[in-house]
Amino acid sequence: MITPHSVNDFSKQMRAMPEVTTSIGGINQICYDNASPTLLNLLLLPAIKQLGQQAKWMLWLTPENKLDRSWLEHSGISLSKSVQIPMLDDDQKLDSMTQALKSGNYSVITVWLDSTLSAEQQNSLDFLAKESDTVVFILHKNSPHNRSTRQMSHQKIPTFAFL
Repeated sequence: MITPHSVNDFSKQMRAMPEVTTSIGGINQICYDNASPTLLNLLLLPAIKQLGQQAKWMLWLTPENKLDRSWLEHSGISLSKSVQIPMLDDDQKLDSMTQALKSGNYSVITVWLDSTLSAEQQNSLDFLAKESDTVVFILHKNSPHNRSTRQMSHQKIPTFAFL
């Protein structure tokens, strides 16, 4: 049996439905190669620039190297809303990323990791990123000879990004 519904009934039903909000937050893992930095220049930087237009901060968790300020400025990324924390240890980066996501103060977090994330870490970070509406870019150096066991290297960020 078909039950007729009036327009007024439908509008009452719509008001009773909970409001759905969409989040742009989430985890994005990217493998890159120092020989071809165009991925970072052509894809990643415009996304970071656009996310940086929000009122929130941008966080860069890097190895010991410092980001090249002129490179960021040339890319159109605001230095006044950028925070860089250079670290050597992946555990420190993961802890810092977790705290930053919990704070909800960042629109984008870019982190360079030597190790891969476990499924549990990925799920936890993705949940926090969606909850805080933060986009996270996790960069891994693409290296065929040490794919299974990533070794510590002091040159993880492409040299074009540093002083």
